[in-house]
Amino acid sequence: MKRVKVINEQAWQYLEKWSKEAWSKAYFSEDPKNDNICNNACESFNAKIKHERTKPILTLAEEVRRIIMKSMVDNKLKLSTYQGILPPVQQSRLEAMTKLSSRWSPQWCGDDKEELFEVHGWPTNMVVDLGKHTCTCRFWQLTGMACMHAISAIQDKNGKRTEEYCHELLTMEAYKRTYCFNVNPVKGQDLWEKTSSPAPVLLPIKPKPGRPTKKRRKDKGEQPVGSSTNMKWKYNPIRCMYCGEVGHNKRSCAKKKKEDAEKQARQMQLQLALLKGLLPLQMSQTPTMKFNHSLPLLP
Repeated sequence: MKRVKVINEQAWQYLEKWSKEAWSKAYFSEDPKNDNICNNACESFNAKIKHERTKPILTLAEEVRRIIMKSMVDNKLKLSTYQGILPPVQQSRLEAMTKLSSRWSPQWCGDDKEELFEVHGWPTNMVVDLGKHTCTCRFWQLTGMACMHAISAIQDKNGKRTEEYCHELLTMEAYKRTYCFNVNPVKGQDLWEKTSSPAPVLLPIKPKPGRPTKKRRKDKGEQPVGSSTNMKWKYNPIRCMYCGEVGHNKRSCAKKKKEDAEKQARQMQLQLALLKGLLPLQMSQTPTMKFNHSLPLLP
């Protein structure tokens, strides 16, 4: 952390807010057997109930129950005829590790149980204990799957398959136990049993101004989600055709608006001056009325 503080103090301040078990691999717990710390599962669930999140609580709960029921059945039937020690996903990960193990050279330490190995390779050597299922890189302890160093040691002295050294939580037996349960069916609301208890009354809801928000609240440091089909709109900097400055166009140019206002003010002053000059001239040209006193007055 001292090195992080020297390189980037803002990053150090951000990491200090969280416990080390949340972001440092050296402090990860070895119980879950999972080295993935992203929230893809939450994002997938949110996308699944996208249209139901705005519905009432009971409607949302019923939809979630149906989603779980369908997911349990699909996963139960998906691998019902599969034969193997590990599920397909874990098997593919193990095969990828097996290919990488060819870059390492194991050396047995000479113990009676043939479990301790020193594995040589780049960038540094690793110590593997096949009995305790541990490796210096901690990949084996965190994921429950033998790492490339452990696989090279297993293939050197041991006649067992590498699948047998994976944790029990990664096997097909654990997969089947996960989906051995079922979600019981529920009758429609119209067929529910009637009770003598009074029906619950909804709380008074005061509508807020504006359109209600449907998107979830995002963290300050969360990156905006891009679209997989639409490209981001990129354009050159806007330059004003009137003053030549960057950042605005001719329509919103403050300099143009100021000069237009001054021009309009000068025109109004000129019109007022012309009106003031013409008014005395018109008054002087207006004929005066003359009274004839010889005419009789009206009664």
